[in-house]
Amino acid sequence: MTAPPLEGIRVIEAATFVTGPYTGQMLADLGAEVVKVESPTGGDSFRRFGRPDGPYSAVFANTNRGKRSVALDLKDEGSRSLLLDLVESSDVWLTNWRPGVADRLGLGDEVLVDRNPRLIRVYITGYGNRGPRAASPVFDTIVQAASGLTHALSNGDEPALLAGFTIDKLTATIATQAILAALLARERGGPAERIDLSMLATAAYIDFLELFANRTFADAAPEEARNLQATGLRPLRTRDGWMVTAPVSGSAIRKLCEVVGHPEWAGELRRLDDQTRVASELFARLDGVLPHRTTDEWLDLLDAQDVPAARCLTMDEHLSDPQVASEDIYRIEKWEGVGSVRTVRYPAVFGSSGRMGAPGPAPFLGQDSAGDLLEGTVNKSSPGCGQEAEPAVDVLPPAK
Repeated sequence: MTAPPLEGIRVIEAATFVTGPYTGQMLADLGAEVVKVESPTGGDSFRRFGRPDGPYSAVFANTNRGKRSVALDLKDEGSRSLLLDLVESSDVWLTNWRPGVADRLGLGDEVLVDRNPRLIRVYITGYGNRGPRAASPVFDTIVQAASGLTHALSNGDEPALLAGFTIDKLTATIATQAILAALLARERGGPAERIDLSMLATAAYIDFLELFANRTFADAAPEEARNLQATGLRPLRTRDGWMVTAPVSGSAIRKLCEVVGHPEWAGELRRLDDQTRVASELFARLDGVLPHRTTDEWLDLLDAQDVPAARCLTMDEHLSDPQVASEDIYRIEKWEGVGSVRTVRYPAVFGSSGRMGAPGPAPFLGQDSAGDLLEGTVNKSSPGCGQEAEPAVDVLPPAK
């Protein structure tokens, strides 16, 4: 196996919560050395998210595996000087501070470029750098509301929220994509880019595809505000559980109707005047039929007709699913001071590097010395990013 693609790339991550750290996690999974810069008084707020019993929360562990942690008080001139020394040997600068914070700390863009002209600078914000709300505090649910997503997801008059940190994670994914593009452009002789990315722009970019499809043709009269993709498909109850099906073509709808014993439904659905009602009407009819058989029985029948369908697995059922095991998606590691930790691996498999994913542990606050990093006495590559022979592995304990 060859080295992971980002081996030798150093990232300075001065970020907290999800958007910045999850970006850094993806880069670490691809082999980059990620140096997390934290305040000596508490560090990243998500270390204590949910008041964990252990040294840090599961969310922190899942967004900071395999990173270094340097504790620096950036209001202190000496600490800033150390950080700028680290910047000189780095490739990427990553923050999710509010606009203006970097300048107030003496770490503005011009300062960084002066210290390292080859540095790619990434600034993640909630609303962007300008506009009436640029300085406002922002979290995932705030952007869901401000982007129109809560109404696009409504099933009736009541707005709805997506669970989890959906916009945070999507913003991190776009940030990672932009960083990789900037690294490629730099290697081709281009300038070291400044990248500005707002959560608001990310939500618009991701959601417009289908949730805002009814606002695509601006010269036409606005269509029904509630999009079919948001309100039509839903889980269905069977005799012994729940399942989903996605009959997204006329052929699949016809086959599904035949499987449930009502081939006449396909013709009746085709005659509906409002095409956005097709899925809702079909699923309402399925509610009266699917409880007559078990989930396995329906899945066997639908699979035979090549109609997409799946059981609604619990989280534990997903973890023990043979398909998941065959993909080698998870592994168990031993982290000193924490115990056995399940980690998820990078989704893409590189033919030469195997299934990648920075092994843990997530760092303890300030476990690494800025001086050691400057002197090169700390291994600069992320160890063990290739595929292991066994899914359960031991990794080196963190430095004390």
